[in-house]
Amino acid sequence: MKTLIVLALIALVAVNANQNAKTLRYENVQDGDASYKFAFESDDGIARQEQGELKNEADGMNVQGNFKFVADDGQEYVVQYVADSQGFHPEGDHIPKEYVENVPSL
Repeated sequence: MKTLIVLALIALVAVNANQNAKTLRYENVQDGDASYKFAFESDDGIARQEQGELKNEADGMNVQGNFKFVADDGQEYVVQYVADSQGFHPEGDHIPKEYVENVPSL
């Protein structure tokens, strides 16, 4: 379910993405120990970076990352997040704290 939430957020950013944007930076590292990191940035203000590692078989992955984009209102929005065995935990100035605190862990 955590993956579904992360993918939904990515899709939201992708839907609003400029189809003519140029990639300024792209990094992707897959380590053999189930850890990874990636980052990209485009010239339309979208950027994302994430890294993850397998804590253990019982707890699964521990993922940390952030993304930013410029919305139609011209404002830049930044989201920091952690996804682990306790759930998906986003933080951003535009995300109401009450909402994040009340999201149940799956």
